[in-house]
Amino acid sequence: MASLLSTDDLEDRLRMEFVDDARDRMEVMNAALNGKAKGQRTDAEVIGVLRLEAHNFKGMGTSFGYPTVSLVAHRMEDYLSGLKQLDAKQLTDAQTFIDRIAELVDRAEQPLLAETNRIIRALPVRYEFQVTDVEVRNVEIMLVTPSKVIAKKLGAELAACGFRTVTVTDPIESISLAVRVPPDMVIASMVMDGLSGLDLIRGLHAMSVTQSVPMALLTSLNLDHPSLKEIPHGVSVIRVGEHFGDDFAAVVAKHNLG
Repeated sequence: MASLLSTDDLEDRLRMEFVDDARDRMEVMNAALNGKAKGQRTDAEVIGVLRLEAHNFKGMGTSFGYPTVSLVAHRMEDYLSGLKQLDAKQLTDAQTFIDRIAELVDRAEQPLLAETNRIIRALPVRYEFQVTDVEVRNVEIMLVTPSKVIAKKLGAELAACGFRTVTVTDPIESISLAVRVPPDMVIASMVMDGLSGLDLIRGLHAMSVTQSVPMALLTSLNLDHPSLKEIPHGVSVIRVGEHFGDDFAAVVAKHNLG
């Protein structure tokens, strides 16, 4: 009868299985990029492979003790979102994401907070415009909203201002991401399932690693609405619609982000 594994032995075995599986997945991703470079695979096929594996890595990394892998995969998923075609730069950027994941999988010890921040901040960002037309700022904004419509619209507006944007649909997940890679600002929708934007901001304000991060609530409410009186001191309000531009500009000036 086989002896039962200790907790440590089981964790080691699971990590080894994750590493083997990760290498197989990266081989699939690299094969897709090579196929595109040789004209053997279409843009849609390659993007589909990359998005699927990035999504898998995002879910698996943290579960198996590789949280930075999940962070890189999340950024890769953001990069690929809405992408229809792959040009030479985007192929190079995709390879960069895969290479970073490979390096992290092969590390004996996972990076600490400061190094994790440097790794994530150095990852490629895709803009929907020519970067020569806009001053690209070294400012990262976390946009927390379950609405794909809001995420797409505001993400485009923030990018057009030259800001890097990471979009998170789950407010619970956003806490973990904000702690591991503190953004330069958090914008959260007021109404969300599970945790409201107001509660999310209260929670981030209470943690030492994120308490100094500028924050704003995104809402369709008027400024005199009773609900907004509960906002913590220093937190801004950004109204959607016609007021967005003015409100966001005021927040940028207030926190000297631009």
